[in-house]
Amino acid sequence: MKMPTYKNIGIGILLSTAMAACNLTNVTDVLPVNQVFEDQAITNLKQAQSVLDGTYGVLKTGLEFPVYAPAGATLMGLTSKPGASAGNSEQSYFDNNVETKNGTLGSVYSKAYSILNNANFIIEKTAALESTDPRKKEIIAEAKFLRALSHFYLLRLHGQFFKMDSKYGIVIKTEPIRMVKAVPRNSVKESYDIILSDLTDAIADGPEFTNTFYASKLAAKALKAKVLLYAKQYAEAATLANEVVTSGKRQLEKDYIDIFKKKIDKPLEVIFQTPFDDKSDRNNKAFMFRAYYIPSDYYVELMKGDNRDSVAIIKVVSNGTMRNNKFNGSTYAGQTLTADTEYFLRLDEIYLILAEALARSNPDLSVARDAVNVIRKRANMPDITANAKAALLEEIRIEKIKELGGESGEEWFDLVRYATEGNLKVSDYKPGVVNELRYILPLPFETVRLSNGVLEQNPGY
Repeated sequence: MKMPTYKNIGIGILLSTAMAACNLTNVTDVLPVNQVFEDQAITNLKQAQSVLDGTYGVLKTGLEFPVYAPAGATLMGLTSKPGASAGNSEQSYFDNNVETKNGTLGSVYSKAYSILNNANFIIEKTAALESTDPRKKEIIAEAKFLRALSHFYLLRLHGQFFKMDSKYGIVIKTEPIRMVKAVPRNSVKESYDIILSDLTDAIADGPEFTNTFYASKLAAKALKAKVLLYAKQYAEAATLANEVVTSGKRQLEKDYIDIFKKKIDKPLEVIFQTPFDDKSDRNNKAFMFRAYYIPSDYYVELMKGDNRDSVAIIKVVSNGTMRNNKFNGSTYAGQTLTADTEYFLRLDEIYLILAEALARSNPDLSVARDAVNVIRKRANMPDITANAKAALLEEIRIEKIKELGGESGEEWFDLVRYATEGNLKVSDYKPGVVNELRYILPLPFETVRLSNGVLEQNPGY
């Protein structure tokens, strides 16, 4: 598969490699910037652009963000179960009982901080350049978007994102690491504050949307709407989500199947995603989503009777196994895929964010129903008609599973959010999760151990 590639990724990859060469060596799992190399890496905007391109490359390279983070969340949630090739690691995610020494846990955590360190390096060095070129602000804004994205992923996975007054946020990093020094976690509120601040800046100074592989004002606005939903700032989330869906910059695909047929080839509704090349960038996602992660029994049953069923799930005739058809058994230009993309943000999700935010903040439930029914109409499914707030919220949650199931585990984070709003009990869906101690993953063992008591582990681990 031929696809656009990030330009000049060498510097960014080199930075990430240099800073993550010794895995789990300190509280953020990355080594400090080498001062000599640092002084030479960004001395003009062209070099800043090269390091930014490289940081996009780090996001897509490896299995952490295209596979492990999203697939792990689907196992924790309701749409995946371990496949034939899965082992103890995948089973522990499915059981919501991940150990602190889990290798997948550590690799995702390390990759997120490597991206953060690159982003901080870009922000600091580019800001110091003497230039009136408007691209300077855009480069900084794109780096802030990537910093916000990484911090948000860390907060959802490892912090008590559902409890604003909790001290169990994440280790926030807004400067390059120059010395190995353990630092304590920030609170959840502090974590949200820096994420939202970065996204505000990215909206103000970022470039206009041009394609799905790069950050933009639109992508920052979409991500901020999502973060505001998690932060329970529902009216604000609804306002931003509405701006995204009415912007005219993206539109829903005519048919649901087109999302997964097009992949990265001129998609209409994708807002931000990773590129991939099945020839040279074999991230193995398609293989892993048929061998390690397969549709759960709950997901298979839920999708019966829905017009999206055959797009989402396919039955292997030879042995009766169900596969995730979004990433498996699919082809591109007549070629069976090994690699695949990660859809970080799509317009269909923003419609559903809008619907939930409206349902929670606007007494006129019809506007929330209208947002859901846009998605229902695209799927050629009848409109929902719920008139009570609780029933409508449940319809929205189920609709998100049907639209986004088996992708990035959004249904898991929704379960946690709905539970903390008093809408449901997680244990009714995941019997092993009897309290909030298993709503989040632990911090990696070595990260905590090597902090010498500075970094506090999550309760219950």
